[in-house]
Amino acid sequence: MNKAKKWVDKLLLSLSSLLIIAMVVLSIWQVVARYVLSIPSPATEEITRFMLIWFGLLAASYVFGAKKHIAILFFREKFAAKTQISIERITDTLVILVASILMVYGGIKVVMLTIAQTAPATGISMAFVYMSLPLSGLFIIFYTIHSMLTNKIKENQEVGV
Repeated sequence: MNKAKKWVDKLLLSLSSLLIIAMVVLSIWQVVARYVLSIPSPATEEITRFMLIWFGLLAASYVFGAKKHIAILFFREKFAAKTQISIERITDTLVILVASILMVYGGIKVVMLTIAQTAPATGISMAFVYMSLPLSGLFIIFYTIHSMLTNKIKENQEVGV
């Protein structure tokens, strides 16, 4: 299971890195084309916007897997260690439920609704753009299940770190 997590980590980091580099290059090109060459470039703006959507969701999935996301620990830390472990398990279960329903199921519904729509400047199917939602939901579910299976928490260890 740890091998799979390392592979997914590398995949998400690589994709996120490529996307951010491509966005920077396209943004620089857009500025040069517009202000130096006086050539508007709406396609690069649209592609950059779509890349930003993919980057945001894939990077968020990675951050979630690395447990570096925002967590409100104030209430949980008021309880004993065993109760904290129970709260973490309940939270993990809720995350899987929400990611499954909203991100995966809802994302697939949105993809199906937008399969015939195309972006005006590039002609890219909007389903491709929205496919990032169920895909990132699957990564979040994977990371949560991995966390549930591999986190052996001792009584004096801080939870969720």
